[in-house]
Amino acid sequence: MPSGPYRHLEYLPEPEDPRMLTAIDPDAPGYSPEAYGATFEQSEAWRNATNESLRRVKPRPLGMIVVLCFVASLILFYPYFTSFFANALTPDSDWAYEDTNIYALQDDFGLTGEGIRVCIVDTGIEINHPDFSNINLIGYRDLIDNNHNLVQDRGEQMHGTMMAGILVANGDFKGAAPNVGLLIAAALNNEGTTKSESTVADAIEWCWSQMNADIISLSLGGDPDPENPLGSETADAVQDALNQGVFVVAAAGNSGGAGTGVTDVSVPANVDGVIAVGAVDRDGLLWERTATGSTTEGAEGAQREYPNQKPEVSAPGVGIISTSNPSLTIPYSSSTGTSDSTVFVTGALALILERHGGQINTINPPRDRIDLVKQALAESCQPNPLQGGEHHPRWGYGTLDASAWELAIADGIAQYSDT
Repeated sequence: MPSGPYRHLEYLPEPEDPRMLTAIDPDAPGYSPEAYGATFEQSEAWRNATNESLRRVKPRPLGMIVVLCFVASLILFYPYFTSFFANALTPDSDWAYEDTNIYALQDDFGLTGEGIRVCIVDTGIEINHPDFSNINLIGYRDLIDNNHNLVQDRGEQMHGTMMAGILVANGDFKGAAPNVGLLIAAALNNEGTTKSESTVADAIEWCWSQMNADIISLSLGGDPDPENPLGSETADAVQDALNQGVFVVAAAGNSGGAGTGVTDVSVPANVDGVIAVGAVDRDGLLWERTATGSTTEGAEGAQREYPNQKPEVSAPGVGIISTSNPSLTIPYSSSTGTSDSTVFVTGALALILERHGGQINTINPPRDRIDLVKQALAESCQPNPLQGGEHHPRWGYGTLDASAWELAIADGIAQYSDT
């Protein structure tokens, strides 16, 4: 407490910050109301009002104790308050899983992706994120520096971590297929690019030839060459995977909109056996930058036919909340693009393979398995009233409906067994 000449001062807590106190000297000299031309009656009224106001606001010991206790509690319990408000204010993307019936497919059959191997080729993964504490990471490959023992996300924006979260998060957020055997191939660097095309091709080959992936998820792509649309190393690696019966899901690309000069979906989404994915928003409307698929393979290539017209499907890809830098107070970020929508299709397919994979794998040759799944996808997509026709060059055959896709695959298997 103040002593000496300051003992008579009164202290009031600031309303904006109770930890700060304002000193008031009730005996300090000042100008009287008469100095401003007030009458005697007005001066008396002013003095009475001032004295009454000071009497009322003079702090009492109990009030000061309450204020000090409040301040102390803020300091002591700051981490808990931070955690509470972070959880309360963090948005989620449940709508995306609900609109695509991924959660319905999980709930109806108790599916989690158990036993299915999914390989994500991207920037890597930040394995220390709290939502990854229970994931089943069964393989990691660093194709940038060959440092395979240090699991990390090389991307500045943690793109790979966000894509992995959409699939396998199992904490504050729940991914599409949280129990898959996860394979991560870090083939993109800090800027989200690659040092050479062979890096991505090598990653794709590692996924299926060494790690026996059932699905390869590619939230990446390059602009197609109209003169040589299918002659790239990446496209060749994808063809090899498809010939082994491995499903490949790839981003259609973010090259849509007027004036881009891009005439087709990205490489390798443009390969006929690949499932190319466009993006829609929460209202089911096209994201403005979703790539436009060509009706042919290249400038003078073969006509694309059902069910391999590009893209094949669209899925939520606008404002998707997913796992991000775990060092942040709120370790989640929002992302938009066909990268995000790709992983929703990957997750739905993982659930379906958990339920029907044994029967699908009996179908030979392996490319027939790809055809059955893609035909079922085309049949099950939910067309938007605005898209018109059976196929739209940006919506695809419609938006993803995981439950309807599962039913169509079950019907396809039954028909194949009868032949």
